[in-house]
Amino acid sequence: MAIIPVENSAVGRISETYNALPKLGLYIVGEHFLPINMHLMMTNKAVKGNPPSNLNDEELVAWKMAKPSDKDKKYAMSQVVEIRSHEQGLLQSKKYLSKNFPNVKQTISWDTAGSARELAQEKLSNVAVIAPKSATRYDLTIVDEDIEDDKNNTTRFLILAKEMKKEFNAPVITTLVFSTPHVSGALVKALDVFNRYNVNLTKLETYMTGTHHEKPVFYIDAGFNGFDDKGMMKELKEVTEEIKMLGCYEASNLRTAESGFSPV
Repeated sequence: MAIIPVENSAVGRISETYNALPKLGLYIVGEHFLPINMHLMMTNKAVKGNPPSNLNDEELVAWKMAKPSDKDKKYAMSQVVEIRSHEQGLLQSKKYLSKNFPNVKQTISWDTAGSARELAQEKLSNVAVIAPKSATRYDLTIVDEDIEDDKNNTTRFLILAKEMKKEFNAPVITTLVFSTPHVSGALVKALDVFNRYNVNLTKLETYMTGTHHEKPVFYIDAGFNGFDDKGMMKELKEVTEEIKMLGCYEASNLRTAESGFSPV
């Protein structure tokens, strides 16, 4: 089983995930929504400096545990020449960075935790990272909290498994990828099938993988059970050229207007 981020309420889809989904050999069996808070972090040394040399062991522990002053944080931030994070971390804090660090270099890392870990290892005093609070375990200090632009910032994760789920106790979403003939009205015919079966769509996107497609490909999240569809899948196959079910799964009860994700 695997859990991967697929989209964010503030900045939209995470392209790497979408592109990989049909190729993984895994099926979507669930979704999870997680509120995201981003923080600006620096090394403890950058914020607090070196401990006084005359401290005993007990005093040294107390010094390390003491929170830095706002003045110390502000000074440390004024020395920053580079900010690192995953692309999503930088995008979700775009307005904050433009306002507070307009001329500071931004470096994209593989993930937020990795950027925090690397900074802790490198012990650089003029570099900051954007990461969730859990990254403080790498002996970093938060110098500015909750810097995400959208305070309802939420990321949707997909739960993947080797076998499809077929039994459900809540409203179901079925995720499909399909292609249509490259002619006028082809997509309308497919959408009409959903309409006639009174099925609501929570997502419809042109599926762009970065590779060449001779025919249009579409990605759909729809509020129906693909294993109990009363003939709907059969009709969809008749009006599409290629169709693949990526999974059926229970819709999260966190799908609300506040989270930015439409309920089924």
